[in-house]
Amino acid sequence: MLGGTFNPIHNGHLAIAEAVLHKFNPQKVLFVPCGVPPHKPNMFVAQGEHRYQMVLLATCEHPGFDVSRLEILRDGASYTIDTIKFLRNVCPENAIIYFIIGADSLDEILTWKDAPELLKLCEFIAVARTGHKFQPDIIKHFQNTYGATIHLMEEPLLDISGSNIRERFANGQPVRGLMPRFAENYARRNSLYSLYNHFEWATQEVKSRLSSKRFQHTLGVLEEAEKLAKHYKADIVKVRWAALLHDCAKQYSADKKRALCAMWDIPLDEVLSSQISLTHGLIGAESARRDFYIDDSEIIQAIKYHTTGHKKMTLLDKIIMLADYIEPHREFYEGLDEMRKYAYINMDKALYIGTKATIKDEKSKGNPIHHWSADALKSLKKTM
Repeated sequence: MLGGTFNPIHNGHLAIAEAVLHKFNPQKVLFVPCGVPPHKPNMFVAQGEHRYQMVLLATCEHPGFDVSRLEILRDGASYTIDTIKFLRNVCPENAIIYFIIGADSLDEILTWKDAPELLKLCEFIAVARTGHKFQPDIIKHFQNTYGATIHLMEEPLLDISGSNIRERFANGQPVRGLMPRFAENYARRNSLYSLYNHFEWATQEVKSRLSSKRFQHTLGVLEEAEKLAKHYKADIVKVRWAALLHDCAKQYSADKKRALCAMWDIPLDEVLSSQISLTHGLIGAESARRDFYIDDSEIIQAIKYHTTGHKKMTLLDKIIMLADYIEPHREFYEGLDEMRKYAYINMDKALYIGTKATIKDEKSKGNPIHHWSADALKSLKKTM
């Protein structure tokens, strides 16, 4: 059993559990998030069900890990003695129950509820903590006085603290590499620790992915898209998200784009394979789902096709594509002034001008034209 607040679960917890599996070969490591921690009355603790869900997401793929709601469903404070007694009742009579405990907590265990009884009901695996050494005299006292069985794990483990992760969330700093990705996604999606709202956090994340010039372009697209949305009475929230994320994968290397397409099962036809830069919209759409928690199909579609267009473009698709063409920071290119002229008069005509100019430019470079672009041009021509 590995108990704790898991507020939130992090890679240090998983490293401990993995080390225990390797060294002691138990049937499983059972993660038990506590309900109300009696020894941490002043600490902010996310709701029990949220912490349970994060632990579940972090461990569900590992066959040797499992999670229990036992303590978060229990009324009042969570006491380890009650959990160990419950496990004693449901496990075979001769089962060995190991309780994983930090070296610092072991030193204080006599302050826990019914500690003398607890020391006899299970075996303890004491895990080394950074800055805290095992106390041989205390361990010997537990063994001699209470008959405790205590195993020591001194191998180096990850020095990660939940308080540091919560602080990083609150300050808008990255936590990638400190905790499992799915658990991080859950915490951000439910705003468990962050003082930032979802859009503010996403803006900083996009900024970290792009050069200053490319991020300025993104802000320009966002500004232009908002104006177009107001003019054409589109959903401003969807427009803002699609505009913010449209280029979130733009500056990945060609090799990284290919690797992500393979990893995320994004199919590459002949044109996409030869013009891998075109996939930044497809990868960006998938990244919006995976990294930014966007589950709206219209936003995903607008990001996916913002470079090429397609034959059945929605109002949102058109706004993002046109804003990308004409945002205020764009340097002059053929057709720009004409597109800006028609943008708020006849959107389809403006897009037709831009798509036609893009196809002409790509052909002049000897690049193949994707059928999505050709289909978009035909469709736009019919509406003019």
